[in-house]
Amino acid sequence: MYNYRYTSTFSPESDLAIERRRADTDIFGVKYEKRICLPGTWEHVRITSEGGAKSINRPMGCYDTLNVGRLDTLGEDALLDVQEEIARRLIQIFDDVAVTPARILVVGLGNASLTPDSVGPKSAAKIKPTMHIREYDEELFDSLECSELAVLSPTVPAISGMDTGRTVKAVCEAIVPDAVIAIDSLVTSSKQRLGTTFQISDAGIFPGGFGNLKTPITRSGVGVPVIGIGVPTVMDSRLFTIHSAIDCDEPMFVSPREIDEITDNASSVIAGAINQAFGLYA
Repeated sequence: MYNYRYTSTFSPESDLAIERRRADTDIFGVKYEKRICLPGTWEHVRITSEGGAKSINRPMGCYDTLNVGRLDTLGEDALLDVQEEIARRLIQIFDDVAVTPARILVVGLGNASLTPDSVGPKSAAKIKPTMHIREYDEELFDSLECSELAVLSPTVPAISGMDTGRTVKAVCEAIVPDAVIAIDSLVTSSKQRLGTTFQISDAGIFPGGFGNLKTPITRSGVGVPVIGIGVPTVMDSRLFTIHSAIDCDEPMFVSPREIDEITDNASSVIAGAINQAFGLYA
């Protein structure tokens, strides 16, 4: 990790609901719950009113944060425990929003060539698609007893020249999924959550610090429920002064030296959880 000194000259943004105006404190219209599980600690934030949404600057919905420790230090068994916990939570969320996960579009957001922003594309590459199986052999598909999974990795506008939200909406209109699971890298304002945390939300994915999304990917935007899954991989350097650098007002995102292993393990956990919950898992 870089050598940092804390400063407090600005108010950093964060993609984690739990970090926005300290959602674990007493805020009207925001409910907070913390509980221990096998692989770590869940922190559940429920935004239940427009006032609460305005206070935290996030839409109403459920934001579940699983803290498991640095992903680059977890062994295989520990990573499997995390995967199973996330798989259980995904199933519960579909039950909570009353959506049958028969047909799911998994979207890996981000830039595969930029390691801190690669959680989405890496996860998408590890999903086992099944929608094509039903199209070619419905009897075989029925024997698999899984959901129809389609995978999309739309990269970023700087590479594709296309707005990511519009791309996802167009694919949704073409294949008509029951829901979208969107995976992305996130920004945190806490080094304790950097590479240690998964956020799952039924409110979708919103433009974050990386600037890759012009418009949010939400139910109102793409026409079907959107479950967002993200892992914080960077933080704004303005939170700290790097001793060898000159202070500036512009954001510069920094990540741990072990970011390759963090994103590899994060993507394996997320893809494994989706395959386990809805697809082909062996």
